[in-house]
Amino acid sequence: MKKYYFIFLPVLLLLFTSGCGPKYDYTIHKPKVKYQAPSREALSKLLNKQLGKPYIWAEEGPDAFDCSGLVYYCYASMNMQQIPRVSRNQAKVGKEVSVKDLRYGDLIFFDTTPRKTGQITHVGIYVGDGKFQHAANEKEGVKISSLSKPYYRSRIKLCRRWLPEEPASGPAAFKPLKPIRIASAGTKTKCKSCFSVPQKVTAKHGDWFIQVGAFRGTPDPKWLAHIRALGYDYRSTPGPDGMKRLLVGPFVSREDAAQVLPNAQHEFNPKAFIKKLGT
Repeated sequence: MKKYYFIFLPVLLLLFTSGCGPKYDYTIHKPKVKYQAPSREALSKLLNKQLGKPYIWAEEGPDAFDCSGLVYYCYASMNMQQIPRVSRNQAKVGKEVSVKDLRYGDLIFFDTTPRKTGQITHVGIYVGDGKFQHAANEKEGVKISSLSKPYYRSRIKLCRRWLPEEPASGPAAFKPLKPIRIASAGTKTKCKSCFSVPQKVTAKHGDWFIQVGAFRGTPDPKWLAHIRALGYDYRSTPGPDGMKRLLVGPFVSREDAAQVLPNAQHEFNPKAFIKKLGT
């Protein structure tokens, strides 16, 4: 009996593992086009729907993803169906940008090998505020991580931009505002190549804001989506002239607002300025 036991045991183990082990679908499934053209607003909607979904290697959605599968799914859903499927090939496409010039939707490629061999093995999508969304691993699934963590920061290989430049239509809809002179030297620094990474995030409470525009009625929803896409909060307040003020914030202190002001002037309105509520 022992002889038959040892003969059939490997067969039984093979049947068991083939039936209960992970199943991978290696076929590349192109997602249904949900948006006819890529945009920050469309990408934001796509990314929000994927948060919390599981990580499964070789999957590109819609129910599970690996890292490059998430990138492939989101961009192909915006009618960019000729993009590569795997991260090492995705890293060859698009405009190369530096970390300090990252904007919403840019791709960040990492070397996650234990000894940093120089290979591109992971990719994430920048979502503003120094953070990126990615299909992290089997334990954590699709999540948002911070570039400030040494593990990720030290493993960045390069960054690419796939989203086309969008016209800055938001500020044109606002009535031009007269800028206020700020005594702090830091707020008057000229910005030749401002970057879209907020130096300090907006807080839950505070009296300091950056005024980026004035409007009657309601602001353009696309403009508000642009503000959110870059990781900022906002509010509107009535002004004495009947116009409403569009404010980015709040910030705990004037110094915090001053650090973000050059970025706000670059991204939202060149005439943006710091304002404290109640003044």
